[in-house]
Amino acid sequence: MSEPYLYEFLYRGRPAGSAEAPAWHVVIGQHVTPPCAAEAQFVSSGALTPAQADAAGFPLSAVLDGIEAAALAGRDAALAEAAALRRERDGLAAERDGLAVERDGLAAQLAAREAPAAAAELPAISDRQFFQALAQAGAITADAALAALMTGRLPAVIEAAVSALPEAERFAARMLLSGATAFERGHPMVAQLGAALAYDDKELDALWHQAASL
Repeated sequence: MSEPYLYEFLYRGRPAGSAEAPAWHVVIGQHVTPPCAAEAQFVSSGALTPAQADAAGFPLSAVLDGIEAAALAGRDAALAEAAALRRERDGLAAERDGLAVERDGLAAQLAAREAPAAAAELPAISDRQFFQALAQAGAITADAALAALMTGRLPAVIEAAVSALPEAERFAARMLLSGATAFERGHPMVAQLGAALAYDDKELDALWHQAASL
């Protein structure tokens, strides 16, 4: 047999100005095991008046204290559950952000591996094709393209890129650009020229395709 416990509390209020006083009743519950029964059964007291509830050991003050304690326990449990859900959410967000960083890193590595391979697949172009394509793209003038091809004089924008190199590298760069009869897309100097001409990798690839068709 279990200890009696507060099973139900009902409060009936009254409208303001009513002559009838508010009322309340209590139902006490208990689990008892009848003779020859295997399981306990629920038994209730029925609705008890305040006086009856007090006599049964459930005065109003104890009833209200019990209700308050149960409500506070429910509130604390709900707050704990909400905090756990927030921690889980934050953990999932951190995991998602970590996966995004990892994904971006892998994408960057893949792009870095593919870019040289793609550049290496492009055909070599002649000096005539290179300077003619630059002229047709408006990167240099037609006269500058002819001068580069006929005299080896570098167009001003390319000369500026060479001049921006460390002094120890300038002579070799001028020799390469002035005397080259073919240009390889994957050569490191091409990337430097692309930067000087404000060309990104895709634009350089497009320039190479255009030059190869000339």
